[in-house]
Amino acid sequence: MSDRRHVAATFQSHWLLFVLVGALLLIAGLVAIAVPAISSIQPNELLGLVLAFVGIVQIAQSGKMYGEALFAWHLTLGLVAAVGGVFVYLDPFPGVVTLLALMAIVFAVHGVTQIAFAAMVRQLSGWTAFLVSGVIALIVAGLLLVKLPYGHTFTPATVGGVSLLFAGWAYVSVALAARRQGKR
Repeated sequence: MSDRRHVAATFQSHWLLFVLVGALLLIAGLVAIAVPAISSIQPNELLGLVLAFVGIVQIAQSGKMYGEALFAWHLTLGLVAAVGGVFVYLDPFPGVVTLLALMAIVFAVHGVTQIAFAAMVRQLSGWTAFLVSGVIALIVAGLLLVKLPYGHTFTPATVGGVSLLFAGWAYVSVALAARRQGKR
């Protein structure tokens, strides 16, 4: 079985797991957007915690994936999010510019892996959701690099939260499409 057919079969057989991961990403995105606006929690710390949590879940999920391509993709995405989240939270390199660059790197790598995964699952309905999610993550990385004028309600966590919302949407839409294809 080719890698692409294997990926499609995995999405069809584990559709509920992918929907749950998507729902987690949607919730994480909403938290990253809303919490800084309504609390005194530092947006960067919150984004770091959210990314670390999402990364840990994706690392755990990678253990459920059979086949090198799916396992490696989920493990890489999880490691990038978890390690990037820890670095963002701890801010080991003082300075706003360095922190924003670190966040931008995390989202850029996330975007590239989402786009690569979109190419891998092209035969599934809804695969363009991963493509859109990857492009949004790259745009977020660019926005972080240009250091937009952030305020109390528009923070780097807000921008990152939007990317997480699109990633969650991608998982849910492709998983549900795979489920429908599997029923035919």
